[in-house]
Amino acid sequence: MLIKGYDVGPLVPGESLLAHSGFWSNYLLAMCSDGGCAERPVPEWFGEDGADVDALSEVLFDPERWPVFRVPAEDGPGAVVIYRNLDGDYGTDYLLTHPGRSYGEQIAS
Repeated sequence: MLIKGYDVGPLVPGESLLAHSGFWSNYLLAMCSDGGCAERPVPEWFGEDGADVDALSEVLFDPERWPVFRVPAEDGPGAVVIYRNLDGDYGTDYLLTHPGRSYGEQIAS
């Protein structure tokens, strides 16, 4: 998988991970981990087991494989979510894609 500006990362399709137990906890718990929630977030909030969350975390944050999730739109802009797993600089990047363009525009990180 090639995405302009991400040639240093080993991008891999990640859409299949959406159905795995532990995915949504990994994705959503990060939103509360920054202190935005009154209590410590736990996987059980999303009906998931902590062991499943930990196992999928190993996949999502593997520096050797950067999962990419494409959210296409029929006629307008779509989105791409990239787990940027640089050693020491992990993050999630959000790109806006436009029909007819060969690149994505970063809109959040």
